[in-house]
Amino acid sequence: MFQTAVIPSFGPFSPAQKERLKTAHPRQEVHFFDHLPTPAELAGFDCIIGNPPVSLIKELPDLKLLQLCSAGVDVYVNDPDYPRQVILANASGAYGEIIAEFTIGMHLYLLKQLGQYRDAMAEGRWEMLGQVSQLAESTVVCLGTGDLGASYAKKAQLLGAHTIGVKRTPAAHLPGFDQVATMDQLEEVLPQADALVLSLPDTPETRQILNARTLSCCKDGVLVINIGRGTAIDTEALCQALDAGKVGAAGLDVTDPEPLPQEHRLWKYPNVLITPHVTGGSCNAVSRERIVEIANRNISAFIETGAVPHAIDIERKY
Repeated sequence: MFQTAVIPSFGPFSPAQKERLKTAHPRQEVHFFDHLPTPAELAGFDCIIGNPPVSLIKELPDLKLLQLCSAGVDVYVNDPDYPRQVILANASGAYGEIIAEFTIGMHLYLLKQLGQYRDAMAEGRWEMLGQVSQLAESTVVCLGTGDLGASYAKKAQLLGAHTIGVKRTPAAHLPGFDQVATMDQLEEVLPQADALVLSLPDTPETRQILNARTLSCCKDGVLVINIGRGTAIDTEALCQALDAGKVGAAGLDVTDPEPLPQEHRLWKYPNVLITPHVTGGSCNAVSRERIVEIANRNISAFIETGAVPHAIDIERKY
């Protein structure tokens, strides 16, 4: 019998969700823990649903599959102690909609200068701050075309934006995008962008992909939003671009470093909105429903075939 342990991660599953996990496959037994189990408690388990520390995983010689409750995997793929024989699966698909809503909200907040108007309100100032931009008929370049980037792009399209997706490998067409380019073509598409939306994982290829050189390719006043990993942006280059007006506004749910130190100058810009890595909504009820669906699908596939569709490539780090 295939043994699966569910450990606490991002809030508890409901009784109905637990029942669906328990009955997903006839050759699976599911055990729920209300605490982080010890290696002895997890001896003999084939699978874990949750986000345990790597220090625990490496003590479990019987473990075959780790099903994360998060979309991000960098804690695991960047740790040399992660046991390569344990298949790693994430919860990509669970967070796209909620993060897309947050990103659209952040985009409109910046376009309409709502932060500056909030500041004026706090000071009792009735003051028009000048012309604002619109999302309709603008061009948004999305660095990252996975669940997060595509979910945002579909909503931006509905509001009238022209969307360009940038990804590692070529694609003729992707839902949500009017145009698709490769990372090799990045500097060719950047001049078209009224806004850049980054939803990239943390990999050697994506670190500081937005830097002084790539920012110099953009039109003056470009809007920058990062909902992926903070390491995708050279923070000092971003600050310099904000100072020069090359970047007109920025929305950052992730930063480098993270957390951002209290004394960092990024906090001081009135045209920058910083949130503390919260776009996923701390795994709300809808996301947990999707995590259950993803986990059941992946575990059933593994029991039947020994493989998991779309498992994480440890070497590529996504």
